[in-house]
Amino acid sequence: MSRTLHTSDWHLGHTLFGHSREEDFDAVLAEIVDVAREYRPDLIVHSGDLFDSSRLISVDLMRALVTLYRLSDIAPTVVVAGNHDSPGYFKALDFVTGPSRGKGLFFIDRFRPAHEGGVLTFDACGGEQRIRLAAMPFVHPNRFWSSSSTSGMTPADYAEGMRGLQAELLEGLREGYDPSRDVLLFTSHVYVAGATRSKSERAVHEAFEVSAEDLPEVSYAALGHIHRPQNVPGIKFPAHYAGSPLPMDFGEATDSKSVVIVDAAPGREAKVQPHRLSSGRRLAYFPGTLDELRAQAAQYDGTFLKADITGEEPGTLLTREVAEIVPNAILVGPIRAQGEAAEAVLDDTPGDEPELPDAFRAYLAREGMSSAVAESTVWAFTQLLNESDDETPSPAPVEEQLRIALSDTWTEAS
Repeated sequence: MSRTLHTSDWHLGHTLFGHSREEDFDAVLAEIVDVAREYRPDLIVHSGDLFDSSRLISVDLMRALVTLYRLSDIAPTVVVAGNHDSPGYFKALDFVTGPSRGKGLFFIDRFRPAHEGGVLTFDACGGEQRIRLAAMPFVHPNRFWSSSSTSGMTPADYAEGMRGLQAELLEGLREGYDPSRDVLLFTSHVYVAGATRSKSERAVHEAFEVSAEDLPEVSYAALGHIHRPQNVPGIKFPAHYAGSPLPMDFGEATDSKSVVIVDAAPGREAKVQPHRLSSGRRLAYFPGTLDELRAQAAQYDGTFLKADITGEEPGTLLTREVAEIVPNAILVGPIRAQGEAAEAVLDDTPGDEPELPDAFRAYLAREGMSSAVAESTVWAFTQLLNESDDETPSPAPVEEQLRIALSDTWTEAS
């Protein structure tokens, strides 16, 4: 029986309210390597968002490579690019670390047809079995934009385009398929309709989604993009989001973080086992009085702490008092006294950061914009957020029409 370790969404370089999380990343990445050494998988799959930004700094690049080299010493390791990753960097990394350099480390930068690296094959169980992996990095909606369109890209266009790409990879997986030997896997950085987002994940995911029914039917689908670990419901084979190994912010504070261990054999249903991760500082939210915080101070030791203090007059030097009560906590966000600027709080659940489209919508409402105009403006804003995750800006229909007109000028008859 072959074994695969699935991890995802490391977001190296991420900070929390400006506070570095380097120690947390070092701890949880070391834990992931220890899990891999314990379970001895035949293959390791990272389903995207290795980095938090496409603009890398050297310390994050080094942290990623050191960890991935350690993992690739245990088993071949495949990393697909997520929407936060730079395809250009991934292409360069694959050139210097790939099989041609003697390393079992594969970076998949963009969608590739099956015969051009979209389907990878690995020996498993001492050669008795093979794992065939279809790898699909994040596919930006721009890929399916048509210059003949006057309305721009629609979610339906995206769903149809993704359906075609996934079917193409499935066809490649099945070419030469040996049902007595082969285990088929699929990995993608994609939002699948019906998946549950963490409270802090922005709603832009839902603008362009794929149906669970369109996922290639394989022994296991290793998914990335959503930070909350979960199984995708409504399909007859296991498809899991491994989730982020650390809570990215307070909207994920209660998520149970994990990697996924997958045992699979030809012709049999895969056995999926999440392995919980426990490293990194806990994110904690405290609502209450200063006296209540003193009584509970021990449980907030060593956490990232967001506190709403009640029973104090506005203007009290609360940050200093809270810091004295929990000196080993890292205080994040504003520490509000009772009655302070309640109307400025945009999120419904205390301790959660507002999603950017929701924050922008609230701002437009405060400025007096009508709901109809505000919604169209928020939609355009959401499109820009989506675009910022990709190196190629989306063409605007008006600009494209102007370009076509200028390239095909006519001369008035004399």
